[in-house]
Amino acid sequence: SYQSCRSDVDCKPNSFCFGNDDDREGKCKCFEGYELIRNTTFYECLQGVKLGDPCEKDIQCVITASNLARCDQYKVCSCKSEAHGYSDGICYLRISVVMYKSVFNESSYFLELNEVCVSDANCYLGNDNYGFCTHGRCRCPVRPIVQRPSANRTYCIPAKKMGEECLSDEECSFIPNARCLEVCRCPSGYTLSRSGKACVKAATQFGDSCTYDGNCEEYLSRSTCLNNRCECGEDLHGYGNRCVETRRAGQNCEEDAQCVYKNQLEENVKCQHGVCSCIYGMTGDK
Repeated sequence: SYQSCRSDVDCKPNSFCFGNDDDREGKCKCFEGYELIRNTTFYECLQGVKLGDPCEKDIQCVITASNLARCDQYKVCSCKSEAHGYSDGICYLRISVVMYKSVFNESSYFLELNEVCVSDANCYLGNDNYGFCTHGRCRCPVRPIVQRPSANRTYCIPAKKMGEECLSDEECSFIPNARCLEVCRCPSGYTLSRSGKACVKAATQFGDSCTYDGNCEEYLSRSTCLNNRCECGEDLHGYGNRCVETRRAGQNCEEDAQCVYKNQLEENVKCQHGVCSCIYGMTGDK
């Protein structure tokens, strides 16, 4: 402080007279572990306070827990909103993990931040869990299994592949549109993409758009993707949700569906005695 003193009794609590001798005044100095708070007319020495302990002013928390600490509205030493306390009793800047695609290998993924970290303490994931600060970036673990950030970036979850056992949909969320149904798989209404790395909307009606046969086969039996539309192949026609062989009047058949190759024939033809036959009064379309 700037307060002059001849002896310790001239100084305020938690301070002593420093640099004085018989013919020279000294200056009041705070004890070790105490911080000087002063203005031009007043000073006091306040002790450093640990996180969670009672406090009077911010500086008491800063002494022990870094400049990211504060004396909050409840007069308790805590970390500022953008920081969190670590096991060493110090406040660290809060950095959440995000997904980052490796520029070195387009087929591999690792989990990295756009912001740098100094230690694992920066990579707080909530619930006393931490990521890893590797090469100055916060990441989720990749061994023994690859993990990825949760949707709210507060914790890491296993990144399961298609067909692997799972405990929640989150573990399958690395695969677009996949669900956890004991294993990671495509839910109803979806089918596996050509690459096998995503679930895509499956075709449910003839004429629906597609990119390959797999989009059609899930719900339209024996169908194929022709000109980006789910259709039946040569000598086949759609009946309900399947493709069947086309049989005309007089040709051999096994079921009515083979004879109904046009919608308007539904009530006009039947497979009778193994032959497509017109119902009485109707004429076959050859």
